[in-house]
Amino acid sequence: MSIQQQSINEQSINGVVPSALQELIDSVAQDANQGQLAFQATTAWVDGTRSQTQIKSFEWAGQSYARDFTLTIDEPEEWGGTNMGPNPQEVLLSALNACLMATFVNLCSMQGIKLEKVEITSIGKLDLRGFFGLDETISAGYQDLSWQLNVKGNATPEQFQQVYEATMAASPNLWNLAHPVPIKPELRVL
Repeated sequence: MSIQQQSINEQSINGVVPSALQELIDSVAQDANQGQLAFQATTAWVDGTRSQTQIKSFEWAGQSYARDFTLTIDEPEEWGGTNMGPNPQEVLLSALNACLMATFVNLCSMQGIKLEKVEITSIGKLDLRGFFGLDETISAGYQDLSWQLNVKGNATPEQFQQVYEATMAASPNLWNLAHPVPIKPELRVL
């Protein structure tokens, strides 16, 4: 039974069922295979700088689960795009924000903290001289990445700080951005 299905029958806080989440944690603690996930996204060029990403499934503990999402990603008109979707950097910031948000809300819910508002604004500063290869001392990626998490709820500032620090330690997307991840790129000419 999924966490969402259990929420129909059990007490939830902030839209999260802490007992179901604890059940998942216990399951992973007892069987490492239950903690194994694989995500996949396939992106196809449409025209100009516009692409569409399809998300069709993910794997969990060796089983495939269907998904059906399409994201249109584009550049602003000022950069030669058609402005039909967020650009790749905005999608990256959105993924970071959403991961921090989900982690923070889950951790608050597990501690019985009722939330009224949670909002994250992130800013990534990029220098196009690195992207265009104009200055080899400037990286192609962000030179600076910052965010602010604003929260209102029934916890003390100290409790929110503890949850925030636990969020920083547990967020997969934050970890992926802050640490080198082994990559295995491959080009296949059709």
